[in-house]
Amino acid sequence: MNVVLVHGIFDDGAIFRRLERSLRDAGHRCWIPALKPADGRRGIHDLACKLKAYIDEQLGPTEPIAIVGFSMGCIVSRHYLQLLDGHARCEALFAVSAPHQGTLLAYLYPGKGARDMRPGSPVLEELQRTEHRLARMAVFGYWTSFDVTVFPARSSHWPRASSSLDARALLHRFMPGNARVCADIVQRMAALDAARV
Repeated sequence: MNVVLVHGIFDDGAIFRRLERSLRDAGHRCWIPALKPADGRRGIHDLACKLKAYIDEQLGPTEPIAIVGFSMGCIVSRHYLQLLDGHARCEALFAVSAPHQGTLLAYLYPGKGARDMRPGSPVLEELQRTEHRLARMAVFGYWTSFDVTVFPARSSHWPRASSSLDARALLHRFMPGNARVCADIVQRMAALDAARV
């Protein structure tokens, strides 16, 4: 399976080093766009359009994919899936420490992307209204009860997800490389592959 790994605010693809290795060892192809500007200063929509352009350029317009979105990267991924028709080709979304209901920490940064991740923002409200477009894909959630970046941590809970794993990582940025998170994603990818055969 082609797995697209979407990094969060202030990050790049290096944050997925362990997960990428685990997925490649399991036979998957990984694609890691470098979304710029990484601080999201032009907003979630801007980054979602860049994500769509990257996927279409690298994989064509119809090749099936799965997406792992970390933090802001998951909100970007949801915007792509729900509002830019990415849902038509995506088989699974793995939401890692995503501020689905916003994060109070977003009030500390002035960029548009941070404003988009504040609780009750128009962007998050639009994603809530359109999440029914994800009905045909598998959705899995991962969070840490110690999170102070997605604050409160319960903002990472997403009723749409069929599972919700509290990895209890000490820091938000440890989540994409957390051993339990990586193992669970690889296991669920294997189950999706088996179901497709």
